[in-house]
Amino acid sequence: MEDGERSKDKGEVAPRSASGYLDPHYWNERFKSEEHYEWFKDYSHFQHLVRRHIHPSYSVLELGCGNSRLCEELFKDGVTDITCIDLSDVAVDRMRERLLAAGLHGIKVLQADMLDLPFSSQSFDLVIEKGTMDVLFVDSGDPWNPNPVTVKGDGNA
Repeated sequence: MEDGERSKDKGEVAPRSASGYLDPHYWNERFKSEEHYEWFKDYSHFQHLVRRHIHPSYSVLELGCGNSRLCEELFKDGVTDITCIDLSDVAVDRMRERLLAAGLHGIKVLQADMLDLPFSSQSFDLVIEKGTMDVLFVDSGDPWNPNPVTVKGDGNA
Protein backbone atom coordinates (compact mmCIF):
# COMPACT_ATOMS: atom_id res chain seq x y z
CA MET A 1 0.00 0.00 0.00
CA GLU A 2 1.37 3.44 -0.96
CA ASP A 3 1.54 6.43 1.40
CA GLY A 4 -1.83 8.11 1.45
CA GLU A 5 -3.76 4.98 0.44
CA ARG A 6 -5.91 3.30 3.00
CA SER A 7 -7.61 -0.07 3.10
CA LYS A 8 -11.31 -0.38 2.41
CA ASP A 9 -11.77 -2.98 5.15
CA LYS A 10 -11.13 -0.22 7.69
CA GLY A 11 -14.06 1.71 6.20
CA GLU A 12 -11.78 4.25 4.57
CA VAL A 13 -12.18 5.74 1.11
CA ALA A 14 -9.56 5.28 -1.61
CA PRO A 15 -9.76 6.07 -5.34
CA ARG A 16 -10.02 3.22 -7.81
CA SER A 17 -6.89 4.47 -9.59
CA ALA A 18 -4.20 7.05 -8.91
CA SER A 19 -5.84 9.47 -11.33
CA GLY A 20 -8.89 9.46 -9.01
CA TYR A 21 -6.93 11.82 -6.78
CA LEU A 22 -7.41 14.48 -9.48
CA ASP A 23 -11.21 14.40 -9.13
CA PRO A 24 -12.57 17.05 -6.72
CA HIS A 25 -15.60 14.81 -6.08
CA TYR A 26 -13.29 12.13 -4.70
CA TRP A 27 -12.01 14.57 -2.07
CA ASN A 28 -15.48 15.71 -1.05
CA GLU A 29 -16.62 12.10 -0.58
CA ARG A 30 -13.46 11.22 1.31
CA PHE A 31 -13.70 14.17 3.69
CA LYS A 32 -17.38 13.42 4.40
CA SER A 33 -16.35 10.16 6.03
CA GLU A 34 -12.86 10.92 7.33
CA GLU A 35 -12.12 12.86 10.51
CA HIS A 36 -8.34 13.13 10.32
CA TYR A 37 -5.48 11.91 8.16
CA GLU A 38 -1.88 13.04 7.88
CA TRP A 39 -0.21 12.51 4.53
CA PHE A 40 3.32 11.26 4.99
CA LYS A 41 4.04 12.37 8.56
CA ASP A 42 2.46 14.53 11.20
CA TYR A 43 3.98 17.80 12.40
CA SER A 44 5.95 16.18 15.21
CA HIS A 45 8.22 14.54 12.62
CA PHE A 46 9.35 17.81 11.00
CA GLN A 47 8.58 20.38 13.69
CA HIS A 48 12.29 20.81 14.47
CA LEU A 49 12.93 21.82 10.85
CA VAL A 50 10.04 24.29 10.66
CA ARG A 51 10.89 25.92 13.99
CA ARG A 52 14.32 26.90 12.63
CA HIS A 53 12.79 28.85 9.77
CA ILE A 54 9.60 30.33 11.16
CA HIS A 55 8.85 33.21 13.48
CA PRO A 56 5.55 33.68 15.35
CA SER A 57 4.98 36.94 13.44
CA TYR A 58 5.06 35.15 10.06
CA SER A 59 1.94 34.77 7.98
CA VAL A 60 1.61 31.17 6.85
CA LEU A 61 -0.37 29.63 4.01
CA GLU A 62 -1.08 25.90 4.12
CA LEU A 63 -1.95 24.49 0.70
CA GLY A 64 -4.31 21.53 0.58
CA CYS A 65 -5.08 21.40 4.29
CA GLY A 66 -7.64 18.61 3.98
CA ASN A 67 -8.26 17.38 7.50
CA SER A 68 -4.67 17.60 8.70
CA ARG A 69 -3.95 19.04 12.12
CA LEU A 70 -0.90 20.96 10.90
CA CYS A 71 -2.50 24.39 11.38
CA GLU A 72 -3.43 23.61 14.99
CA GLU A 73 0.12 22.47 15.70
CA LEU A 74 1.59 25.63 14.15
CA PHE A 75 -0.84 27.67 16.23
CA LYS A 76 0.33 25.85 19.39
CA ASP A 77 3.89 26.77 18.36
CA GLY A 78 2.92 30.45 18.45
CA VAL A 79 2.12 31.18 14.81
CA THR A 80 -1.19 33.05 14.79
CA ASP A 81 -1.52 34.33 11.21
CA ILE A 82 -2.43 31.10 9.45
CA THR A 83 -4.53 30.63 6.32
CA CYS A 84 -5.47 27.14 5.16
CA ILE A 85 -6.90 26.39 1.75
CA ASP A 86 -8.35 23.30 0.17
CA LEU A 87 -10.16 22.57 -3.07
CA SER A 88 -12.78 20.56 -1.21
CA ASP A 89 -15.61 22.62 0.27
CA VAL A 90 -16.38 19.65 2.55
CA ALA A 91 -12.84 19.71 3.96
CA VAL A 92 -13.07 23.47 4.46
CA ASP A 93 -16.43 23.29 6.25
CA ARG A 94 -15.30 20.45 8.50
CA MET A 95 -11.99 22.18 9.29
CA ARG A 96 -13.83 25.37 10.22
CA GLU A 97 -16.13 23.39 12.53
CA ARG A 98 -13.19 21.58 14.15
CA LEU A 99 -11.25 24.82 14.74
CA LEU A 100 -14.31 26.56 16.15
CA ALA A 101 -15.00 23.64 18.51
CA ALA A 102 -11.36 23.83 19.68
CA GLY A 103 -11.64 27.57 20.26
CA LEU A 104 -9.05 28.41 17.57
CA HIS A 105 -10.67 31.48 16.05
CA GLY A 106 -7.60 33.05 14.42
CA ILE A 107 -6.99 30.43 11.73
CA LYS A 108 -8.58 31.28 8.38
CA VAL A 109 -9.84 28.40 6.23
CA LEU A 110 -10.85 29.05 2.64
CA GLN A 111 -12.04 27.01 -0.30
CA ALA A 112 -9.50 27.75 -3.06
CA ASP A 113 -7.55 26.13 -5.86
CA MET A 114 -3.80 26.24 -5.30
CA LEU A 115 -3.35 26.67 -9.06
CA ASP A 116 -5.40 29.87 -8.98
CA LEU A 117 -4.77 31.46 -5.58
CA PRO A 118 -6.99 34.38 -4.52
CA PHE A 119 -4.06 36.22 -2.91
CA SER A 120 -1.72 38.86 -4.24
CA SER A 121 1.99 38.17 -4.63
CA GLN A 122 4.01 38.12 -1.44
CA SER A 123 0.92 37.82 0.79
CA PHE A 124 2.59 35.20 2.98
CA ASP A 125 5.97 34.78 4.61
CA LEU A 126 5.83 30.99 4.40
CA VAL A 127 3.87 28.53 2.28
CA ILE A 128 3.61 24.92 3.46
CA GLU A 129 2.51 22.07 1.26
CA LYS A 130 2.51 18.52 2.62
CA GLY A 131 1.50 16.09 -0.11
CA THR A 132 -0.70 18.27 -2.31
CA MET A 133 1.88 18.47 -5.10
CA ASP A 134 1.72 14.68 -5.40
CA VAL A 135 -1.89 15.04 -6.51
CA LEU A 136 -0.89 17.43 -9.29
CA PHE A 137 1.78 15.01 -10.50
CA VAL A 138 -0.29 11.84 -10.25
CA ASP A 139 -0.49 11.53 -14.06
CA SER A 140 2.74 13.38 -14.73
CA GLY A 141 5.49 11.24 -13.26
CA ASP A 142 7.40 11.42 -10.02
CA PRO A 143 7.19 14.89 -8.39
CA TRP A 144 10.96 14.81 -7.88
CA ASN A 145 11.56 13.83 -11.51
CA PRO A 146 8.49 14.90 -13.51
CA ASN A 147 7.89 14.19 -17.17
CA PRO A 148 9.36 16.95 -19.39
CA VAL A 149 5.90 17.97 -20.66
CA THR A 150 4.84 18.58 -17.04
CA VAL A 151 7.78 20.89 -16.45
CA LYS A 152 7.26 22.70 -19.73
CA GLY A 153 3.49 22.80 -19.41
CA ASP A 154 1.02 22.09 -22.16
CA GLY A 155 -1.69 24.58 -21.22
CA ASN A 156 -3.92 21.86 -19.77
CA ALA A 157 -2.55 21.75 -16.24
